[in-house]
Order: sequence, then structure tokens, then C-alpha cells
Amino acid sequence: MDFQKEFGKLHAENEEMKKMMLQLLILRQEQNQNTICTACPHLLTLPHDPTCWGPPQPLHASAAPGQRKLLAPIPPASPHHQLQRSVRSTLRPLSAQQKECQARKELLQEVLELAEEIKLASLNDAKASDQTGCSVGRLSPVDRRTPPVPRTLPFLNSPIAPAIPAPPKTTSHRQFQSRLPRLKNTISLNGVTAVTEQKSVESLAGRQEETREHKEVKKRKVTEARYTSKTQPAKNLPELAKLRPLSCPQQALLQAFTVLSDDDWGKKIEALISIRSLAQHHANVLLPRLHDVCLAVNQEVKNLRSVVSHAAMVTLAHLFAHLGQDMDAEAEGAARTLLLKAGESSSFMKDMDLALGYMVYNTNPIRSMNALINGGLSHKHTAVRKSTARHLEKVTEVIGAARLLSGKNDLTARFIHTASCLALDNTLEVRNQARNILSVVASHPDLIKMVERFAPLSDQIRMKDFINKCQKRPLR
Repeated sequence: MDFQKEFGKLHAENEEMKKMMLQLLILRQEQNQNTICTACPHLLTLPHDPTCWGPPQPLHASAAPGQRKLLAPIPPASPHHQLQRSVRSTLRPLSAQQKECQARKELLQEVLELAEEIKLASLNDAKASDQTGCSVGRLSPVDRRTPPVPRTLPFLNSPIAPAIPAPPKTTSHRQFQSRLPRLKNTISLNGVTAVTEQKSVESLAGRQEETREHKEVKKRKVTEARYTSKTQPAKNLPELAKLRPLSCPQQALLQAFTVLSDDDWGKKIEALISIRSLAQHHANVLLPRLHDVCLAVNQEVKNLRSVVSHAAMVTLAHLFAHLGQDMDAEAEGAARTLLLKAGESSSFMKDMDLALGYMVYNTNPIRSMNALINGGLSHKHTAVRKSTARHLEKVTEVIGAARLLSGKNDLTARFIHTASCLALDNTLEVRNQARNILSVVASHPDLIKMVERFAPLSDQIRMKDFINKCQKRPLR
């Protein structure tokens, strides 16, 4: 800002100097007009043209046309004429116009002296700039009249660099980054680095295998804990015999199918024992033929020879115990066959309860409930209905009151219908089993609501009375 102010002042002084120089030239022209000799009438007066800055040009005399001659330029006034003019000026009194002209001349004289001083200062500055390596001839007229201090500033002579636009920001999308170690991007790798990287890759692969095995073990433990929590009441059941694994499981399975189709009951018992061993140690061999195996075993449960029938029931218990939920599809056929044996003789009750107990605690409880309801709820024999109610009590304990009375799907409707059928049965033993079933869910607050919702209108009053008795004194 200071430099701009100084530059403005210099520019204003320069303009004033030009005006004063112009006035000085005008006064000189007037002085030249006054110095012309009055005795020479053939000379013309100079025209009053302020723009005429150059020396006076030769003028033409006022002669006849065609006889004009070019006159010589006016010579400067002689010292004799100047002395006479000065004497005349001192003798004659000065008028007001002459006084004003004289004051103007004195002012112009001061301006000329000031111009000479500025000229000398500019010459000195030019010499100093020549010594520092800066040529004056290359400077502009404005820079020549500028003091040397502002001219030496760095930002005046340096060119202004154009602004470089910033590159546009590129948005980088996240890509998938592998966790495996990468080889270095070099032309040649040493053997040591390659070996170490190979070892790191192998260690990482081994670590991944260990984590996979750990996850599988953890998953197995969770499933085992789930099954053990479900099969916690199964501790009341007798333990099954532990058998040895077979040397040729495929051949033993084919031989079991062949023997079960014969009439030799001794070989049938040996075939049933081999099927138990296959279920216990070679489940992968037995699962592809599981449906055929279950059909053959169910057929032997109906065998008239009691030894073979007992062996077939124990074999079903082994299948339910070792295969678990893989036997869900076979639960209904096995339950129907086993419940029918309860109506034949009381000697089959122990083995039948063993097989049905392992079915309830190892397969899907809803599948087990449906299998028991379809197999023995509407049977005419009292023992079959009693066995059905006894195992339905175990299924009720496994499922729980909250799930049975949730009102979702048709599970609640099926359970209320079954409980009402058993509670209103003609046999006291069946009604007592129904009371045990309802005592499991009697503490649930929505039991009466579900009875009013799903039970028939003709049975609702009797069901409510029956539930009140169960809540007052449950029968166990």
C-alpha cells in the first residue's frame, strides 16, 4: 500500500511537471514573438499553437502568388538587442500584465531548476542500477521516474505464477482384502524369505484348521448339552448295553436283511444285535438304509415268538437312543407298532416303555406327541390309551407349558383336544393320567382361556372343574 501511495504521488508530480513544461514552451514562443524586429514587416508572426513543441520552422512571406520565397529561420536575438530590451524594461514602468508575466517566468525558472535536479537524480539512479546489473534501457518510462528502493522489491519484477488447480479428489471404494500374507513385489526373493513366508502360510492354514475343529467341537458340545437338557428325565430309563464295533459293517447290514427274511428265530436275534451295533458305531452305514431297517424291525416287533419281539423292541430303543432326530420320520410307525403290543400282554410293557421313552427324549417332541396321539388316543383297549397318556405326560414335560399354551399353529388346539379326551375318558386310570398331564400346565395363567378357545362347548364346564381339581390336589 505504501508503494502504491508513493507511485501515485510520483505520477501526480509528473503530470504537474508536464503542464508546467507546456506553459514554459508557450511563454518562450511569446518571448520569441516579442523579440522580432519591428523594422522587418515582411516576417509573419508565429501562430499561437501550444502543441508546437519542436524548433521554429521557416515561414513564407506574404508576397504575390507565384513569387513566394522560402525565408531563412529567425536567428536568435543578438546581445545588443537583449541589452536594449533590458534597459527599456528598467526604464519603462511595468504594467499589471507584465508583472504577472514576470511572476510566471520566475515560477517557470524554478520549475526548470527542479526538473534539472530530478534529471540528475535519475541519472545517478541509472548509474547505480547499471552497477548492480540492472539495465536502465529496458525499464519503462514510469519505472525510470520511480525511486530505486521500490524498484528493487522482489515481487515487482518476479512474474506471477498461474494458480495450479488442485487435482480432484478420487473416492476409493473399499475392496476385499485377504488376510493371507502376500509375497513382496520384488524381482528376486531370497530362499530364506520364501521359506519363512511358506511357513507363515502353513501356520496360518493350520491355525484355521484348529479354529474350524474348535468350532465343530463347540457346536457338538452345544448340541450334546441341548440333548442332555432335553433328555435329563431319561436318566430314569435303564441304560442300554454297549456293543463292540463290527469289522465289516456293510456286509453285516446286507446279512441282517437276508437273515430277517428267514424263519430261524436264533439268527434273527443275531441280526437284530448286529443292527444295534451298527446304530451305535456305524451310523453312516446305517442311515442310507434306515427306513428299510425300521420296517424290518417293526415287522419283527409283531413276531409271535416273544423272544424275537422283545429283541426287536430293544433294537428300536437302540435306534432312538443313538440316531436321535434322524428317527423323526420313523417315530409314528414305531409308536403305533409298540402301543399295539401293550394291548396284547403285560409282559411287553417293560420293553415297550423302554423304546417309547427313548423315542420321547431323543426325537422331536412334537413329532413324538403326534405319533402317540395318532397311534393310541382313540384305541379301544384301555391299556393302549393308558400307555399313550403316560408317555404324553413325558412329552408335556419336555415341551413345556409355555410352548404348549402359546396358541401358535395347531399345537395348542391339538393338546387341548387330547387333554379333554383323556380327562373325560370312561376309565379311571386314563383320567388319572390326564390329571397328571394337566397338573404340568395347571400353573399357566392362560390355561382356562385356551380351554374356552379350543375345547368343545359341551366339554368346557367339565374341563374347568377337572382343572380346578388338578390345581387343588395334583395326582402324581
